[in-house]
Amino acid sequence: MAKLNHEKLALHILTTSSIRDAAEKSGVSESTIYRLRKDPGFQEILTKIKDEMFQDTIQKSQGYCLEMLEVLRGIALNITATDSSRVSAARSILELGMTMYENENILEKLKELERRLEDD
Repeated sequence: MAKLNHEKLALHILTTSSIRDAAEKSGVSESTIYRLRKDPGFQEILTKIKDEMFQDTIQKSQGYCLEMLEVLRGIALNITATDSSRVSAARSILELGMTMYENENILEKLKELERRLEDD
């Protein structure tokens, strides 16, 4: 099977609900999939495709962040919304802000450690 077919097969494995469905969609037998899943080369392809799918998902979710933050802000400031909705929205905004602040600090510390290791 060519590499492109391995990539398509990996995609089908990751996006269908069962090995049977992946096999049907790919035009291979289930036993072929089970055999390939044991192969280190195919495992690398599966991991690569999975990582790419995850990165695409992260990029999409980052694109929605500002819009969703505005939705939360609108709820938090909406005096006609229930108190619990307003508190929940405000809490979500605060938690997001704290998480982003903590992540930024961790990344800066990591960069500093990497710089120190390179200097040594």
